[in-house]
Amino acid sequence: MDRQRKKKIEKARVIITNIFMALCVVGIVFVLMLVAMGYSVNENGIQQSGLVQISSNPKGAIVEIDGEIQFDHTNFNKMLRSGNHNVKITKPGYDAWEKTINVDSGYLTRVEWARLFPTDNNVASIINLSDIRLAEFSDDHKRLFVIEHGSPVAQYYDIQNEKIKTHKISLTDALSDKTENVSAGEIHFIAWNEASSKILITWTHDQKTTWHLIDLENAQKSINLTTKFGMTFSDIRILNDSASKLWVLENGRIHIIDTENQTITGVIASNVDRFANNKDVISYVGIDNDDDSHCKLFVFKDGEKGATEITSLESKQSSITLAMGSYWNESWLAYSVNNRIAVLSGTYPSYDKPSNNSLNKIVERDLEYAPNLVSTNRLGRIVAFTGASNLTSIDIETRNYYDTTTEAETTKLNWLDSYLIWETSNNKIIVRDFDGNNRREILSVDNALPVNITENNRWLYYFDIIPSEAEADGAQNDVDAPITLYSLKRKKLE
Repeated sequence: MDRQRKKKIEKARVIITNIFMALCVVGIVFVLMLVAMGYSVNENGIQQSGLVQISSNPKGAIVEIDGEIQFDHTNFNKMLRSGNHNVKITKPGYDAWEKTINVDSGYLTRVEWARLFPTDNNVASIINLSDIRLAEFSDDHKRLFVIEHGSPVAQYYDIQNEKIKTHKISLTDALSDKTENVSAGEIHFIAWNEASSKILITWTHDQKTTWHLIDLENAQKSINLTTKFGMTFSDIRILNDSASKLWVLENGRIHIIDTENQTITGVIASNVDRFANNKDVISYVGIDNDDDSHCKLFVFKDGEKGATEITSLESKQSSITLAMGSYWNESWLAYSVNNRIAVLSGTYPSYDKPSNNSLNKIVERDLEYAPNLVSTNRLGRIVAFTGASNLTSIDIETRNYYDTTTEAETTKLNWLDSYLIWETSNNKIIVRDFDGNNRREILSVDNALPVNITENNRWLYYFDIIPSEAEADGAQNDVDAPITLYSLKRKKLE
């Protein structure tokens, strides 16, 4: 063989080897990409799996999936074949949590609401209070605001840490009324601001109702909104995190109040029946100017020239509920008309570009009841319709909806954390997931005062009645109006 031909053969061999190696690398990369995307080979051929994130409070819990104990403890990720899977989460010293989840091929499924409660009865009494007039935990689960009957002061507590910090404020300063008996009348909670530094309440006394924005850091900066602006409000919503701006509804007209400059805008919308807000955006039900027997649903953004019509509704005599929220970069609007509910998700429209309305219906269906309330969890992920003893919840992330019933008639939906709902029935605190699963009786209690899990997941707070000496001795109490004593109790969760 001549030298020239030998060189050609060697060169061809190198080229073929390089091509083979390149194809192998491409093949390996391709296979790894398929594996990363969840593809696998099984008895049904090639199938794509889905990624599941499983979290729990507390962490470090044992997970069983379809009866098999997993190597990793919570929190962890795992690829699972598409379809239904049973997930059970346990930890020594705690109760169990279980749910059947649906995994979609190529999608992320997040199970982030599993909560386990300690099975011990280790409960501590923290503070004793008498005849509670108002008690509310903040939306961020970090504070407790309390007013006692007959007391001229209000108190709020920072409850995150083992040592509770107590603060007292003058009700005379907080209600901005030195001419009235601040210990009389009824006080109703409306809302906290985002920073839990202000609280919006109504005070009904002497056959009149006034609205107040209480500044917990400096009570003298509190504002009697009714007196300051000389208006009779039917609804007020907080517009921004600091509560320096408020949406107000007065005589069917919507305005914006600037609490720092103490100014009020002109009429933003009129003939308004009700409204809801997602910070600086509102949706409202307005009477149709062309036919006052019907109404329309509008969206209005602060700073724009006008509102955008979303849809027409039934007669203004209908039972209507309305709510708004956001989850990640997705905004939503939920409403019910009689027993029909709808949830729209996407981007709120702008007045100048009404054709760009990208709110699309993700749920629309008829219920067996007419909701009297629609609300959301703090994350904005869950929309919940309630009526009588019924609960219908919609998961904005998965688009799934769940129907369940509660122990008693629901006039207010109580969130224990971002996914857990609580109620009291037969002297028990009952909790369940937003979808109705994992119903548990966690504590005995003799009242319906608020229950709270702190933001750091360390403590569960609740109120219990302290038996009087006469009750403890089994004697009859002849006092016409006995004072009820309460103990704020705390159970450690982690």
